Amino acid sequence: MPTFKDLYTHLNLLASEEDGDDFQLMAKREINFTYKEILSEGDNDLERREFTLTTVSGIAKYGMPIYVSQVLNIEDDTNDRMLTLRGPHEFDRNRAGLSESGTPLRAYWFGEYGVQKQPATAGVISVVSSSTSDVSGGNYKIIVNGMSSGIDMRESIEFNGTTEVESSTSFDAVSNGIGIRRLVLSNASSAEFAGYVTVKDVDSNTLSVIPPFYGKSPSYQWWEFDYIPDTAMTYVVRCLAHKPPLINDDDWPEIPEDYHDLLIYGPEAILLAGKGKESAAMAANQKFQQRKEAYLGRKQHKGVRSRAFRNVSNRYISRGSGEKIPNASDD
Repeated sequence: MPTFKDLYTHLNLLASEEDGDDFQLMAKREINFTYKEILSEGDNDLERREFTLTTVSGIAKYGMPIYVSQVLNIEDDTNDRMLTLRGPHEFDRNRAGLSESGTPLRAYWFGEYGVQKQPATAGVISVVSSSTSDVSGGNYKIIVNGMSSGIDMRESIEFNGTTEVESSTSFDAVSNGIGIRRLVLSNASSAEFAGYVTVKDVDSNTLSVIPPFYGKSPSYQWWEFDYIPDTAMTYVVRCLAHKPPLINDDDWPEIPEDYHDLLIYGPEAILLAGKGKESAAMAANQKFQQRKEAYLGRKQHKGVRSRAFRNVSNRYISRGSGEKIPNASDD
């Protein structure tokens, strides 16, 4: 049962549930929670990736893709030159308020925010899902926190499936600052977002795309270039990236196939407990713990406790702003 579809279909059969109902959405969610848990406990949740970033003249701050966990280096491949990565305290001491333009020599970690790009023009923003299932009726919303005429504002927008819905608030355009701080998906306890959520500015520029099972409020790392770029330059960014969740039917879990049954036993323990089948849930949980110990090669790993059936909350955790900045120096 290697693919994502094989996994959630098998869980439907175990619980005697129909394909495509609410239980299937819960099964998909629990599979991804368990998958995230197994990858993390096995120190296998990150992979090396590289991507290109092209600067814009006059713009110093840039959001990284949603999957970036740690930036390792930023390289100007054309001139075979690395940018020096620095911590925010060094920038605040020596380079705060920089206004010099030119070829960047350094980059500073600026923070983590809910969008990868800021609005190019002040105005309303629009939200849409790739799935017709994400129709509100109060069940599917997004909370937008941002600046409007210099005032910190919050607005809740209800989804209408694949039809775009606009905010009533006009959000600021901030070329070298933060206009929109945070996006938070909100759904009823019995509902799960089925589609990709896309947020755009008034000019139809994409600010954020949130895939299913990435959590309620994923963060994007932002970095500031010094000097302020005075022309378009393409850099190669090498990073440690979060492995993506299982989304598509043919997605393959990146753990050995011999241990794919972990993604049955773990979710089965949670889901059957929720249906009142305590004996079956306990048996599944016992098998899950045994198989997890075999996978990890030892009984305990990172001091992780056995899970409790009552804990069915989202186990995705975003990096905190107080975490050590990777590959950065305050010297």
